[in-house]
Amino acid sequence: MSVLTRKHQINDGSGLRAQAAHAARQVGPLATKSLPMAQQAVPLAKTAGTSIRQGADGAIAWVTPRVDAARSWAAPQLEQSARAISDSLAPTISSALINAAHKIDAPVRKKPRRRGLIAGTALLLAAAGCGVLVAMRLRQPDEPDAGTMTDEENPPDPDMNGHSQIV
Repeated sequence: MSVLTRKHQINDGSGLRAQAAHAARQVGPLATKSLPMAQQAVPLAKTAGTSIRQGADGAIAWVTPRVDAARSWAAPQLEQSARAISDSLAPTISSALINAAHKIDAPVRKKPRRRGLIAGTALLLAAAGCGVLVAMRLRQPDEPDAGTMTDEENPPDPDMNGHSQIV
């Protein structure tokens, strides 16, 4: 019968004890064999950190000049490319964008001329003002000049001796 298909009773303590004793007998010899291996691993673990640091320092020392050389080569190349693009390609792109803007821009509509309307309105207002002025002159009676007086305001003529005549 298979171990997986056989059902163990929960209350069966003797089977579990037997399995635990068998496992303990197997662990003992394995533990005694692993002790010397662990003692050998401790110094290796201590030196592994320094070995890794030394390897990383060596890698940095090897990579740094090569990266600097690549950067010193790439910087002028990028600058030359930027100048070439701004001198040749940028004006072409700029003019293409300007042409596109002119093509899609709404057409400028001429405003209707209003000079005739404004001149006509000014002429009409001037004529109306003249008409009002003429109407006001016709409506008011003629005023006498300030130097001449009417008969009502004239005093009686004085005599020769400067006295007025009483009639």
